[in-house]
Amino acid sequence: MRKYGIFMILVISVILALAGLAEATTTANLPWDSSLKTLADSLTGPVAFSLGLLMIVCGFCAVAFVGSEIGGWVRWVAMAAILAGMLGSAPTMLSLFGMSATMVM
Repeated sequence: MRKYGIFMILVISVILALAGLAEATTTANLPWDSSLKTLADSLTGPVAFSLGLLMIVCGFCAVAFVGSEIGGWVRWVAMAAILAGMLGSAPTMLSLFGMSATMVM
């Protein structure tokens, strides 16, 4: 039983040593990084910010001025437009205050 415990400690220490070596040899640039960066820049650019503000204004106008007269699913669509507009314009709004989206997370 004692030999088994010493053997397991040796195996675990070798695995941990090799794991550290494997982590140090990984690269930071993955093949899909450039396309994801392009997509992120497109989704957080000035056009996305303008569309986001337009969606927020239209959604709030629909909820505020029409109010309880609209049906359940139309109200849900208006709320979804407000949410989508907030999500689309959030990175640009944060950059106006000197923060980035990664600081919030």
